[in-house]
Amino acid sequence: MEIRKYTKEDKKEIVQMVAEILREMFNGNPAEFKILKEFNVTKDYVYYLVVVIGKKIVGVGALKKLKDGRVRIKRLYVMEDYRRRGIAQKILDELIQFAKEQRFKQILFNTYPTMENARRFHKRNGFVEIISNDPYQIHLAKRL
Repeated sequence: MEIRKYTKEDKKEIVQMVAEILREMFNGNPAEFKILKEFNVTKDYVYYLVVVIGKKIVGVGALKKLKDGRVRIKRLYVMEDYRRRGIAQKILDELIQFAKEQRFKQILFNTYPTMENARRFHKRNGFVEIISNDPYQIHLAKRL
């Protein structure tokens, strides 16, 4: 297993991977999901990782810079066949370590109510739910 920084050449494979994961999670047409329509790496993404096994990308995770010394975890996904192998934990650990090294004060994560495993995973890693005006997402935060 290799964890490395994202390159432009990874985009097509990652979009396909995320579409497959969203189809599984939401039982719908992934083309409708905003995440795929807006899929790009902007200047606000300060760190973007991919996990490769063999020559296949099996996981991703990124940090987006926010205001006031905070970052938000974006695109933390692992393909179903590769879950429960510690891959998400390794991605999260790398993201948190980077955020600490860069002296960010807080790391945030948003998820959907249907993604209970993601919520439990982040809570096990010290994230707490915070109040949100968005009824469609659950917001979590961790002080660094």
